[in-house]
Amino acid sequence: MRIAIVDDLAAERALLKDRLEQQLHRRNVQADILEYESGETFLEAARKAPFTAAFLDIYMDGMTGMEAAKKLREKGYVSFSSCDTDDRQKPILVTEKADALREALTVQKEIMRRLPGEYCWTEAEAIARMQERVRNFTAEEFKKLDWEGRMDWRFVEGEKRYQERFAETLLATHADLAARKKTPDAPNNKNEERHRLCEKMMQEGSASADITLRTSIRMSDEAFAAALEKARAEGRDTVHVRAWLALPAACPSQSHITLDAFTETPGHIAAEDAPQRTVYWEADLAENRTFGAEYSYRETAVYADPLSFTPDPEQPDFYTGEEAPHIVFTPYLRALAAQLTEGVTSPAEKAKRIYDYVTLNVRYHFQPSYFVHESIAENCARSRRGDCGIMALTFITLCRIAGIPARWESGFAVAPGDAGCHDWARFYVAPRGWMYADCSYGASMARRGDEVLRRHYFGSLDTGRMVANSAFEAPFDPPMTGFRSDPYDNQSGEMEADGVGLYGDDTVTTKEVLKFEEVE
Repeated sequence: MRIAIVDDLAAERALLKDRLEQQLHRRNVQADILEYESGETFLEAARKAPFTAAFLDIYMDGMTGMEAAKKLREKGYVSFSSCDTDDRQKPILVTEKADALREALTVQKEIMRRLPGEYCWTEAEAIARMQERVRNFTAEEFKKLDWEGRMDWRFVEGEKRYQERFAETLLATHADLAARKKTPDAPNNKNEERHRLCEKMMQEGSASADITLRTSIRMSDEAFAAALEKARAEGRDTVHVRAWLALPAACPSQSHITLDAFTETPGHIAAEDAPQRTVYWEADLAENRTFGAEYSYRETAVYADPLSFTPDPEQPDFYTGEEAPHIVFTPYLRALAAQLTEGVTSPAEKAKRIYDYVTLNVRYHFQPSYFVHESIAENCARSRRGDCGIMALTFITLCRIAGIPARWESGFAVAPGDAGCHDWARFYVAPRGWMYADCSYGASMARRGDEVLRRHYFGSLDTGRMVANSAFEAPFDPPMTGFRSDPYDNQSGEMEADGVGLYGDDTVTTKEVLKFEEVE
């Protein structure tokens, strides 16, 4: 397979080549990617040997991309089955025999469409945003933080843009900035409660809580109005809407699951053991409306100390393989895993070293949607920054490289009056079985200097969970037609309008804790 990138800017060619290589690697597609700085040199190469696909920049010195594409057809060097133009005005030409490549390029095109929304703040806007939140915050402070690498950014259309939630990252990870917030956080006793729960679990072996949640999803009014206008232009009076919300799944920590109420009769409810459990609705809407669910369950947290027993000499090999695109055993990660576990034979000790590496070295950063991420585990290990899911995936990948079964789990972190999205990991050591590693909570405790709780989250969790997902990148039941907002995980829910997946501000979601009672 031969792919051409035609652009008079070397930096643009290099960027696109890097992205294509990553997407093709995920799909095990072998290809030669060749670069050309002009339409003329590309046409000469195409005359000698045909290309499977070509990316041509429209605005180039000399022959433009559209002129080159036209001549390509006229000269009969290749017959392209499709010609599209992405948001950056680069014609994409794909031949008949490249289904895998077409899929990869379609995903890459969607990533490029989403990036400007994920990295949206100019430097001036970012400084102003911090000054709105922090007393006496200066441009010099901002530049120092930027120089130290405390904020995530990318070049978007040639301009440096900062990640949408950079300010939240700074305030969550820098105590000096948090102390200067114009609107201080309300005091809470979460850590005191965690210590109390930890002591109870150590003494009694477990703790449980009965929890009731209410969640909802709807299109934003602006998105619905735009979709309805488009439908009417096509001769329809309604928008065909499909909606999914996460539900509690059957798993070792959850029992007494009841589905108490829905805003309307669902079209389908996935099985309790579905890898990503959801409730699903489908409707033709002339007016916007909300889809919601209310459910109850008992969450039980069992205390486990992975270093308190002698592992079996033979360990299982399930959940120890790669799962592209993100659980991939790259040379860098193989070398890191070997370094971390050098001289250790116990799988529990190996897992502890990996947990220590993640929780003591990876700095918490709010992230863009996982859809736009490339090679999550490797990038986390190299940059040493990430959120709960990225830390969990890094732990899982390194454990699997070390031969330790590890898998994904996610849903909500729940407390009285509060519920938010959260991800963590499970790992297996015989004869004890499955245990937990919440690297994000562990890293948070490390920042606070709380070694007791950091150690607790290696092996154990707490009662404040709602588990909806037991697998990373699992399809819904029924599956979505368009791109998911998050193709890897599901907590807040997903929606489609006329077959197009909704993303970002196009949806509005809610989570309410109606009941949180500890079981005595």
